[in-house]
Amino acid sequence: MRAMILAAGYGTRLRPLTDKRPKCLMPVMNRPLLGLWMGRLQSWGVERVVVNTHHLADMVQAYFREQPPSEMEVAVSHEPTILGTGGGPLAARELLGDKPFLLVNADVLATAQIPALLRHLEAEDAVAMLGLVDEPRFNTVALDEAGRVLGFKNQEGLSAPRWLTYSGLAALSPRLFDYLPLAGYSTLVDGLKAAIAAGETVLGQPLEGFWDDLGTPERLIMLHRRLAQNPPEGLMGLSPEGPVLLGPGARLENGAQVKGFAVLGQGAVAGAGSFLNDVVLLPGARVAAGAVVEQAVLGDGYIASGRIKGGAYA
Repeated sequence: MRAMILAAGYGTRLRPLTDKRPKCLMPVMNRPLLGLWMGRLQSWGVERVVVNTHHLADMVQAYFREQPPSEMEVAVSHEPTILGTGGGPLAARELLGDKPFLLVNADVLATAQIPALLRHLEAEDAVAMLGLVDEPRFNTVALDEAGRVLGFKNQEGLSAPRWLTYSGLAALSPRLFDYLPLAGYSTLVDGLKAAIAAGETVLGQPLEGFWDDLGTPERLIMLHRRLAQNPPEGLMGLSPEGPVLLGPGARLENGAQVKGFAVLGQGAVAGAGSFLNDVVLLPGARVAAGAVVEQAVLGDGYIASGRIKGGAYA
């Protein structure tokens, strides 16, 4: 079994955090999203994972040098020009081989057992099997009562009994590549629309369990709050034992107070007399003595002083 992790994107909604750190390496309870997905894919028996890179690619490659998986081959497909969710897999076609494969957006977190999508795709000889969730912000996939994808929002004349959101998790047949432009930027939706128009079967399956796209600092904070207070089944291993999680070399100095939760990455420091309320500090971030930080994410090496409430800082 093979899989591809899409990790080339800019993570624009998480800026300014992603100006210094690719979104795929954004930590959840001090564990990078990319590492969480690598662990899950390995546990499912994936033998080779292909990871595409573009934005801050050197950091992604450094991560693999420092954290190589023990039982899974990693192949990096670097894109000097970003190719999109369709062009990226197409450019990695030779690395993926000639059998159906799993496709994962690195910037989502989910508990679903997605190898089931691959089994369903193969059983139905479909060109794609999309994992779907009901997320009203993004419900753009038209699904019929039999689970067949009819198309996507804004297609003229399209109506459907059910609309759902593509989760960023799928199983694909290499046949889909025949419906993408031979070169350049393209999206997965481009290929799916062309495949449906040609009579190919594209299926959708609602996923069970927890899902989040972690697209904004606010959602990152909400996820950490939930993991700290009431973690969903399947993510218990990310739940800290108390309200404070300290990475290697991180510390709370004398008199620092925490309300809600505080997650401090490697080398992060909360200075003497500081106050933290629902805060994530990325590696090397520092809250100055006496400063107040609430409902915020501090990026790599950022120094916070005075009072900060909400948002992301880098």
